[in-house]
Amino acid sequence: MDFRLELMAEMTGLKTVDCHSHTALESEYREAVPLSLFSMGSYFERDIQSTLHFEGGGGLYNGCTSDAQRWARLRGILDKARNVSYWRHNIVAYQGLFGLAEGDLTDENWAAVNDQIKEKTAQPDWYRHVTEDVCGLETQVRNVQWFENWEPQYFTAILRMEPALTLYQAESRIQLEKQTSMAITDLDSCREALAQAVRDYQKRGAVGIKLAHAYRRTLHSEPVSRVVAASIFDKALKGERLTPAEIKRFEDHIIFYLAELCTDLDLIFDIHTGVQGNWGHVPDSDPLHLLPLIHAHKRTRFNLYHAGYPYSREIGILAKHCPNVWLNMAWMYVITMEGSRQSLSEWIDLVPGFRLLGFGSDVHWPELIYSHLVMGRSCLADVLAEKVRRDFLSKEAALDLARMMMRDNAMEFYRL
Repeated sequence: MDFRLELMAEMTGLKTVDCHSHTALESEYREAVPLSLFSMGSYFERDIQSTLHFEGGGGLYNGCTSDAQRWARLRGILDKARNVSYWRHNIVAYQGLFGLAEGDLTDENWAAVNDQIKEKTAQPDWYRHVTEDVCGLETQVRNVQWFENWEPQYFTAILRMEPALTLYQAESRIQLEKQTSMAITDLDSCREALAQAVRDYQKRGAVGIKLAHAYRRTLHSEPVSRVVAASIFDKALKGERLTPAEIKRFEDHIIFYLAELCTDLDLIFDIHTGVQGNWGHVPDSDPLHLLPLIHAHKRTRFNLYHAGYPYSREIGILAKHCPNVWLNMAWMYVITMEGSRQSLSEWIDLVPGFRLLGFGSDVHWPELIYSHLVMGRSCLADVLAEKVRRDFLSKEAALDLARMMMRDNAMEFYRL
């Protein structure tokens, strides 16, 4: 058998761990179905908006009263933007799950695909079938918002912690006080309420926390003393307006405190790095900004997402030199398959294999987990087969890496 095909077969047979999930809960999915070609959206929505940028904005399907009208609008976008990986992600789902035989959607086949989506997503067992039978997932490590529940049958929780950075605002404090039944009167009680909230989720099965603050500020943070942070927080408690510099110092203090909590409670600290949405300030998400935090917390296990793209080379050398850093390929194959191959090829040369997490779906619908898995397996098989052919990697090591990156590393890392 061709070795690339052997790698693909090996990965297809694994119960994969999805290392970063935003998938709709089954209860939410049942409220949304039946889905359609036009409601089963994903990241291509961002390219739709960027394509419409000079056409007055607004929703693509505004004013449409039929699927035929919606298709006409979508076809106009595809004429300009069907090349991107975000669209090909959808195509893989249509081909693998909804009967698309041709290479792309056309005037002749779109309606049949649309009908298949409506019919299959309405089936009572479809969500479970796609998640368990088709994708074969062991679990999905799902972002859980503050005070949100999850479904343990499908998900393992990571607690999203951006609200912790805004505790200088009354709304966030009231929310945390209500959840923990603790009064927040100063910085010490604020920190203890945060610790209590995290411990509560850990008791319920959460394995870590996550910050995605790079969407609104720089990842760079520095240690800020309790004295300085307490003074800033007291000012906020009095209702006084904080300066941008004071807000950043308070947030930096909380970020460092969260890293301490992860060390003390033996939790993982997940952090969004790299790729942004439309109009995102990309330099804010450079993973090298995290060096002060990572160096200050050598016993904390950091899980850095999205290959740091476009800073994938930088994040690779960061993980090379920081033994407390794991690299997570979540989202990447959908962003760029070629960039994923390049990143993986360099990382395999740089980073001990046990710290590479090979898959995180980062999508809303289970059908798109499937297509992301197909793209991810394809990229990893390409890279490993080429490493064997050209770069002196043994077949045994390549097969081991495939198993490690798609399952075994995550099972150990998250202690599943």
